[in-house]
Amino acid sequence: MIRWNNSLVHAFVASAIVACPLMAQKQDKAAAATSKCSISTDKPDEVKTAMTNLTIAQIGGRPEDQRKKLALAVTQLTNNPSKYKSNQTGRDYVLAQTLVRWSAQFPESTTVNKGAIGFMTDKDQSVDLLATADTLLSSIDKSNPECTSETASVRSEAMRPLAIHASALLNTDSLTQADAVVKRLSMIDAKSSISLYFQGMLAQRHKDTAGAAQLYDQGLKALSPDAVADSNLKAALELGDAQMTLLSSQSLTGEQKKTGMLKAADLYKRFLADFPNSPNASNAQSGLAAALTSSGDSSSVGQLWNGMLADPSKYTDAQLYDAGTQAFTANQLPVASKLMDAAQSVNPWLRPGLYNAANVYWKAGQWDKMLTTAKRLTSIDPDNPDEYQLLALAYQGKAKATKDPKLVRAYNDSLNVAFAASEKVPVKVTFETFNGGGTAARTLTGTVENLGAAAKNVTLTVDFLDVYGAVINSQTTTVSLAPKEKKPFSVTGAGASIIAYKYHPIT
Repeated sequence: MIRWNNSLVHAFVASAIVACPLMAQKQDKAAAATSKCSISTDKPDEVKTAMTNLTIAQIGGRPEDQRKKLALAVTQLTNNPSKYKSNQTGRDYVLAQTLVRWSAQFPESTTVNKGAIGFMTDKDQSVDLLATADTLLSSIDKSNPECTSETASVRSEAMRPLAIHASALLNTDSLTQADAVVKRLSMIDAKSSISLYFQGMLAQRHKDTAGAAQLYDQGLKALSPDAVADSNLKAALELGDAQMTLLSSQSLTGEQKKTGMLKAADLYKRFLADFPNSPNASNAQSGLAAALTSSGDSSSVGQLWNGMLADPSKYTDAQLYDAGTQAFTANQLPVASKLMDAAQSVNPWLRPGLYNAANVYWKAGQWDKMLTTAKRLTSIDPDNPDEYQLLALAYQGKAKATKDPKLVRAYNDSLNVAFAASEKVPVKVTFETFNGGGTAARTLTGTVENLGAAAKNVTLTVDFLDVYGAVINSQTTTVSLAPKEKKPFSVTGAGASIIAYKYHPIT
């Protein structure tokens, strides 16, 4: 009956790293200052003039004027090949930049008619701007390997708007559109860290955990050695690699599963070492415990739990509740109980954690703790039959643990009241997410379900609480429900000290 509403796997919001191509450009330019690359863009006149027009277009101005300059640059670089034969590399470099700049003018598709962008021959034929730019840059990489920093900078410019677009689509689960955008992003650069990150994100959204892990791993290997330690991209790749390795290993058996879980544990350890203050450290800590538990490394996971119990103040409420859940799963009931005790000392109001704690105390036969926790659960979550069932089980355990006839009758009476309450709940409230920790507001989402045979207007009032259970903010939402209908709700409470919630009983 262990239940944890918030999944251990939390993907990084892709929009957090769209600045990485800009960072890459800065690194590329710094490298260029000391590189031996020398690409001439001032001869012959056709290349020099095209470079001037490209520069003017990059500066800005009216869109129509930018397009005019870009079209002139394309004409100058393609109309008479014999003119720039003496400087093919310079011509290819300027043309690639021009096509990349053109691609920003066509956000939906980079395949356009040649005539629309300045070609004077084969005007009605199509050209893929990014594929052509990639071909030109790849030719430079092959003939001038000392210039890869310069070509990488051009690729980064092409990827930036695509990364922003892909981020938005992935964040709204628009996978079909995201597929197309990431495909275009990969077309200009399939092997850079940023490209591999988005390919991994897409594989993750398509439930290909093994493929996503491989792509994140490749992205890490492709990451520049100069990547700063607090790089969002590096953090996203490291945590993504660990998460997907853990998930993909769950379907394995025997030694393969053990090997996969140990690898996931090592990846989580690396992330925690590199980013100890990350807001995702709690998720990584939970993932580490899960990986060690599944690997059978009881010694390491035991040391991890003992360290948490030695100084619970170093850990968040979610980390402690998650650790207790992992210990329960590993059938380490005494440790699980102590971890749940520690978690409640940090935050006695976190509803998903309390539900898990009540289950731990139940299996451990700790009826007093279970009863106290179940009572708090029903005060926080008064319209959920599951909570009253736990309360009934706690009273049942108390009745069996005593030989006093009066107490037995009293506990059995309370058991019956709790059980009846579970069957009389008019509307069932369940929760899905509780987001925004450490910010000025917390958003709670979930569903309300009409369990009755008549239509009902449901008024849900949510109190947002601090660590002491004091109400920081209250919000009310009304939902109209047909018989047996379920609908989502979302409420947001303002207050940086909010760490939990409860709601008023629905009548």
